[in-house]
Amino acid sequence: MSAAKRLATLGCVGLLATTAACGSSSSSASGVNGAPKTSVTLGTIEVYSSLDPAGAYDTGSWLLFYNIYQRLMSYQPGATIPTPDAASSCAFTSAADTTYTCTLRSGLTFSNGDPLDAAAVKDSFDRVITIGNLKRDDGSGVSVLLDTLQSVSTSGNLQVTFHLKTSDATFPDRLASGVGSIVDPKTFPATSLYQGTTPVSSGVYQVDSVQMGTLDGKPSPQSVSMSLNPNYKGQAVSSTSKLLNSNVTMKYYANSGGVMDALNDGDIDLNASSDLDAADLVRLQNQQVLGKGLQVNTGAGTQTRIIVLNVKNGPFSNPALRKAVAQLIDRGQIADDVYQHTVVPLYSVIPQGIGDATTPYEDLYQAEPTASTADSVKNQLVRDGVKLPVSFTYYYAQSSPGSDAEAAMIKQQLGADGIFQVDLKPVPNLNNMLTAWSTGKVEASVSGWSSDYPDPDDYISPLLGTPGTFGSYYNSSDANSLIPDTLKQADRSSAEAQTTFAKIQTDFAKDAAYIPLWQDQQFVVTQADITNVPLTLDTAGIMRFWMIGKSKI
Repeated sequence: MSAAKRLATLGCVGLLATTAACGSSSSSASGVNGAPKTSVTLGTIEVYSSLDPAGAYDTGSWLLFYNIYQRLMSYQPGATIPTPDAASSCAFTSAADTTYTCTLRSGLTFSNGDPLDAAAVKDSFDRVITIGNLKRDDGSGVSVLLDTLQSVSTSGNLQVTFHLKTSDATFPDRLASGVGSIVDPKTFPATSLYQGTTPVSSGVYQVDSVQMGTLDGKPSPQSVSMSLNPNYKGQAVSSTSKLLNSNVTMKYYANSGGVMDALNDGDIDLNASSDLDAADLVRLQNQQVLGKGLQVNTGAGTQTRIIVLNVKNGPFSNPALRKAVAQLIDRGQIADDVYQHTVVPLYSVIPQGIGDATTPYEDLYQAEPTASTADSVKNQLVRDGVKLPVSFTYYYAQSSPGSDAEAAMIKQQLGADGIFQVDLKPVPNLNNMLTAWSTGKVEASVSGWSSDYPDPDDYISPLLGTPGTFGSYYNSSDANSLIPDTLKQADRSSAEAQTTFAKIQTDFAKDAAYIPLWQDQQFVVTQADITNVPLTLDTAGIMRFWMIGKSKI
């Protein structure tokens, strides 16, 4: 992009309470690359689905990818514009911005010593597209992020050129996302997914081991142990992003209660994602004492929560029923009663803080339903010849904090005046949701959406497709015609870009295949000796494990 870098000025901000939040680790001994010999243990409900970037499009997997794989570009703390990492330079090299060329740093290697060169980069991108085309990506659909990529060529060992089908101002952001992870072509199959648990790494950490267990009767990881990759060379680690530990363990829990118990018992140092119930967060905020016990850190959030309606299979092929859902949902009640003000009602598929987010769902359907809304909706559906109540099944993952209470409230809201009869279908976690969505037969569901990169396009393009990431089968001819125009606009904050994105947001609201509920705030709860967490809480949504340290209390 040619837009000026929007680099935030970072300090000890966004912090409710912590000790030595911007301090360094207390360990004086030096490990790899001078890092303190400190170990940090994190806990999360976001279980990874795959350790292969060609087969994962979920928060848990990308949480690891950002730390175990290197990319040509990465985001420095607080930045929303990517800068070179494995590359020494990258730039558009054609007038139409359809050719993007990167020159790699010399001497790069994978954790096993294999060369990380232009050929490895080309292979990494080629295999994502190939595996996606062969439908061997475990239904992740992650190759959609490379839908503007035509081909990749190399010149020598250090130069790689991406040839695009059309102008794509977001391509540098895509390179910095999880799908841009560089893998070793000697150890990752070209046409199928890597099935092991100790992949050769290119990033700051390498995976030492994965402990497996079972969840819902199926094999599931229980923990991942990582150590610093001594071969890593790049700009992800810098003067503003220093190494503060040598080892990280990620532990997985079936639900938010498990994470909270682990924090209370001292089994983990901090949670890693949106892992805790709102009631626990509010209680901890009210009880915390600076420097003693558990500490709550907060930052701006850009994760969204959306209802997904299947526009092909089931009752929501009828647009009138989708609009009825949009009118009956009371976001304020959900945010207040279920999440206790730890989330913010959302009225667009694009959250506030990303580009020029508008409020079309509020403009078209009111902010919240009134006392007469249900009666009005019911009368209109009856006039349209719809037989009431309309029955459908609503899927949701119980691993998401507050999901049971949220689902019960949505069932109650949609059941007003006998309009809908909702059969709740809870499943254990996101992996179960991915399996269900891949069938294309889920009538309605709910999911969180974490951006792949901090740009409005990433809240729009992935929601389109047949069946699409969430099995919605939603395609908008208007949006599909406007998206290419937005990708030509290098200045994402220009008046032209804002006007175009505003129209797309309105089109989404009119079609109501997706009903936005809320956007989050980031909350990370730590033990009192954990440092630097606030510096990892930015709109890029990347937790940089290496920045987390410990200090003496």
